[in-house]
Amino acid sequence: MNESNNPREFLVLFPRVMFFIILAGWIALFFFSSPEALIEYIGVQNGYLLIFLLSFVSGLSVFGLAPYHLVLIALAAGGLAPLLLAVAATFGLAIGDSTSYYLGYQGRAFIPKRYEASIQRVHDFFERHRRFLPIFIFFYGALIPFSNDFVGVTMGLARYPFWRVMVPLTLGTAVFNATLAFGAVYAYGLVESFFR
Repeated sequence: MNESNNPREFLVLFPRVMFFIILAGWIALFFFSSPEALIEYIGVQNGYLLIFLLSFVSGLSVFGLAPYHLVLIALAAGGLAPLLLAVAATFGLAIGDSTSYYLGYQGRAFIPKRYEASIQRVHDFFERHRRFLPIFIFFYGALIPFSNDFVGVTMGLARYPFWRVMVPLTLGTAVFNATLAFGAVYAYGLVESFFR
């Protein structure tokens, strides 16, 4: 029998397995329950706290596995105020994403010497395109549904100023979350009227 207890294999496989377990759980929850039943079960005030905490954990976990998007959609479709959901999710994500920036900023000390030239090239690129970088960061937050850790860690490693990263990223994330929440309300109403 060829069993491998290699920790590297575990570290590669574990996040993938957890992602699919969490995704399957959310799909099962929404398949067997309605958004209204979810709101009734957790309560209105707890819904805002839930989305704040989930988005915080999503931002906190570097390249994380906490997909708050599905819960945001379900809570908005269930009748909670989309604007308040978007604000709660945005604040939670901004606080969590700050840790990614901090990890990148502090992590530069742990980067092997052979990568210092690459990091310096990234830093120089950011310096040359300083005017366009906040626009890119805003659009990344507003249009890309993936983790903001890519931006946070990269900008931290390049020692780009914290506020010049977090303000446009948070504003972009606010646009994304509001679009998702209001879009969920509209789409749920459309689907509901279609099946009546």
